[in-house]
Amino acid sequence: MAKRNDHLLVLLSDAPWWSSVVVSGCTYVALTYLFLYYLDNGTVTSEGVIQALQSVAVYLSLILLLPAPISLLKRFASRKRLRETESYVHLHQMHWLDFEALVGEYYRQKGFQVSQSLSRAPDGGVDIELRKDGKLQLVQCKHWKTRKVGVKVLRELYGVMLDRRADRMIVVTSGHFTAEAITFSASKQFELINGRQLLAMIKETKPKEETVSDALATRTEPAPFAPLCPRCQSAMVLRIAKQGKHQGTRFYGCSRFPQCRHIEPREAIQRAG
Repeated sequence: MAKRNDHLLVLLSDAPWWSSVVVSGCTYVALTYLFLYYLDNGTVTSEGVIQALQSVAVYLSLILLLPAPISLLKRFASRKRLRETESYVHLHQMHWLDFEALVGEYYRQKGFQVSQSLSRAPDGGVDIELRKDGKLQLVQCKHWKTRKVGVKVLRELYGVMLDRRADRMIVVTSGHFTAEAITFSASKQFELINGRQLLAMIKETKPKEETVSDALATRTEPAPFAPLCPRCQSAMVLRIAKQGKHQGTRFYGCSRFPQCRHIEPREAIQRAG
């Protein structure tokens, strides 16, 4: 990321877990084989150097593997945070680095290639880089609880977008934008996302909760008798809920579903029969 000089291990911990594996493997191969090709001339000095390189190769490759589990834990935490964020309270209570991670995970779930360094170092106006369909989009996150994002911030980001030759600049805030900022962005390649819009976007990534009647399965077995729906007097059929908190539960549902959504617990009808 621009203007960030993070340590290699920090960068790898923010990258996909397999990046550490690839870097570690390449480092081991380079130190063990490529260098040996040039150093192995049969002298005593070269043999000592070779042995040293072999030891260094093992230890360095193991060190470069350390970010892999850290990256996995970060991805797990980000997915959990995305699932649990439902209100302004959640947005405002989280740390600003967690807010950036939340936004990055949202775009990752939407199929973007996300480049993100969760660091306190200066970011040069870019918190996240998004790539998809050959286009580069830049994201700046503003975890501002009270102050609105103004036009001055957008003017600075517009210069960053032009300098990076990006296709779009996305500004995400947990709060709101000023009227001047909204007017300025209208004629530019900007996308402004306030807290309310962000919560709505996050909600779209979550599986819809369905009731038993909305998750009706096909009829799995014939009923021993044909109970009638008390609402419309149509025949009821035995079904199994495939989704929702009642998954696997057997119940009777009206055969006219979805016109009639009346359901009865299987045990209740059997007792009545």
